[in-house]
Order: sequence, then C-alpha cells, then structure tokens
Amino acid sequence: MLGVVLALITCPSSIGTAAEPGGAADARIANAWRVLRTVDCARCHGKDYTGLAAPSIVQYAATQSREMFDRIVLEGNSERGMPGYRGNAYVADNIDAIYEYFAARASGRIGADYRPPASN
Repeated sequence: MLGVVLALITCPSSIGTAAEPGGAADARIANAWRVLRTVDCARCHGKDYTGLAAPSIVQYAATQSREMFDRIVLEGNSERGMPGYRGNAYVADNIDAIYEYFAARASGRIGADYRPPASN
C-alpha cells in the first residue's frame, strides 16, 4: 500500500479544464482525486462524495468557510463519527488540493464523473 501511496504522490499528471487547461490547478485537483480515492472517503460519503452514511462533502464545501472545511477534515468530529486526518500526512499535506477539488465540484467546474487521465 505504501508503494501505491508514494506512486500517487510522485506521478505527474497533466489534465485540462476550461478554466486552466493543463495548469497547476488541474494537477492539484487530479492529485486530490487520487488522495480521496486512496484514503477512501467514499466509504462513508458515497462514491460521488454527495452523501451516504455521512453527509455530502460537496455540499459542505459549498456552504462552509474554508476554515471550517479544513477544521472538520483535519480535526474531525467524533460526535458525528468523522475521524480527524491531521495525523495522516497524505491528507494534511494535500488539504489545499482537497479543498480545491470539492470547491470545483460545488461550483460545477468539474462533475461527479471527473477522473484524471492515467499517468504514464
């Protein structure tokens, strides 16, 4: 598993969107998608992160401040069963990209069917 995580961190990605084709923002979003898949947020938040046993992360990003988003992801909410990920360097080191991914989902810049291209 560690090899997969390291490969995901180090593999470059080139993707494009209407806003910034192939740019740094696209690379961050692609990386965030990989982080989310590796950490498996979908097991509670649903395959499209729009809710399942836990609420929609997309809606949360749309309605809460960036500060609140970071706090809930990094500190968690034990009363609601949300673990904190501050101790997970993979998540903590990529929190900006993770927020950017969900902000892009919330704004409609990328859809639920978004997948980064395969790395070569």
